[in-house]
Amino acid sequence: MPEARRAPMKAIAINGSPHKGGNTARLIAEVARGLAEAGHECQVTHLRDLRLGYCDWCEHCATAEPGVCPQGDGFHEHLADLNAADLWIVATPSSNHSVTGYTKNWLDRLCTSQLSFEVDAERRVTMRPRIRGGKRAVMIVQGCTDRFAETLEPLQVVLSCLAVPIVERLIVAKVGLTADDTVDRRPDVLRQAYEIGLRVGRAGGEGRTG
Repeated sequence: MPEARRAPMKAIAINGSPHKGGNTARLIAEVARGLAEAGHECQVTHLRDLRLGYCDWCEHCATAEPGVCPQGDGFHEHLADLNAADLWIVATPSSNHSVTGYTKNWLDRLCTSQLSFEVDAERRVTMRPRIRGGKRAVMIVQGCTDRFAETLEPLQVVLSCLAVPIVERLIVAKVGLTADDTVDRRPDVLRQAYEIGLRVGRAGGEGRTG
């Protein structure tokens, strides 16, 4: 009997760069191209377009309506897209040795609303994600530096807390040092991005832990 065809996977790419056509977006496009060749669709969301408000720790999402933020700024529509996706491509340039402000705000809103905390009598904390399970993530970080530890950490912490394992990473150092120093001049890097999309796509999101 012929092998059953795997259902298409839904992917959503989160561009944390303020530049919708910059190096981060270019790398996302190559990952998406690899996914498309493997038969999967990828929606791209530019965080600058969402205009999300800041989390003010009102705790509404923890008590009155668990997981629901009272800010009517489009976050819930975006959250529905995140929930519908099997694969998240989380991408940001390194900004002052950290994620961009857009990305940090997104991480705050996501983690605060989609992670529940329980504290027992011994003050032990149990965290439970509210986001739909079974997701995986690809992480992309690029910048003119070669020091990325501080940029990677907030992404890794939030994705880990939400039980979304990172199956592929693409870290591109020393790009954007000048206006014309773009990833388009780095065919090896573009190839890596494309191959990540192809590899994860062919594995149906299983990928390889890296």
